Order: sequence, then C-alpha cells, then structure tokens
Amino acid sequence: MRIIFLDFDGVLNTFTKFSEAGTFSKAAVSNLNRLLGSAPDLKVVISSAWRKHGLEFCKKLLEKNGIDSSIAIDCTDFDNVAEGSIHRGVYIARWLKQHPEVNHFVIIDDHSDMDDLSNHLVKTNSWIGITESDVSQALEILQK
Repeated sequence: MRIIFLDFDGVLNTFTKFSEAGTFSKAAVSNLNRLLGSAPDLKVVISSAWRKHGLEFCKKLLEKNGIDSSIAIDCTDFDNVAEGSIHRGVYIARWLKQHPEVNHFVIIDDHSDMDDLSNHLVKTNSWIGITESDVSQALEILQK
C-alpha cells in the first residue's frame, strides 16, 4: 500500500489567502490531483490539525475543494495537548506502526517536525502550497 500523509494548512490552504472555512488554493488542489492521478493506487491519511474534526469532516472538505474524498482512508491520532508540543512525525510513526502493510509513503507538509521520517517529507512553502516540483519530489519518494 502507498500512502500520502497530508497536511492541509500550508499545503492546500495557503497562507497567501488563508481560509478558516477550508477553501483551498485552486493551484494547490490541481497539483495534488495531478499527484493522485499519476498514481491511482495512492491513499491519503490526514495528518493535518483539521483531523481533530474527524475523518468525515475532512473528507467533506476535500470534496468541497474538488478532491476525490474516497482516497482519504484515515487520520493520524492526536493527543489533547497543546498543538505543536508533540512532533507530527510521532503521530505518523504511530500510524505506520499500526499499519505494516504500507510499503511506500510520502509526507506532504509545510512543517519539518518529522523526526526520523524526514527523508519521506516533501516540505511545501506555506505561502504557495504544493507545487509541480513538490509533486515530482513526492513521486520520487514513493518510488524508493
């Protein structure tokens, strides 16, 4: 199984035109859809802070922005502690430990707090979101 761990803010919801309602950048959405289209077996696990609202909420947000929500299969867990006090990489590592069937994965995020998983990270520019270059890098990581 191949997985994208997906952040929303800074990846799809760019800081140039940040939306509290979750209206994502059309360019960023187009680039994510390009990535998903080039590897149709990819599934998404939401690692964004938006995951606290639950998987169904996140799927509706994806659908609202023109992303096929059926590709979202889960969210990483979270603790009720101050946001940022636990590195996102810890949550991703926990999820991976529970899912040994994953043989390839990429993390798409605007933060670099991935600890030992940083070689799987495509770090986006928060103001621009996911770019064509980021898509190419993600595909390279997924093929390793």
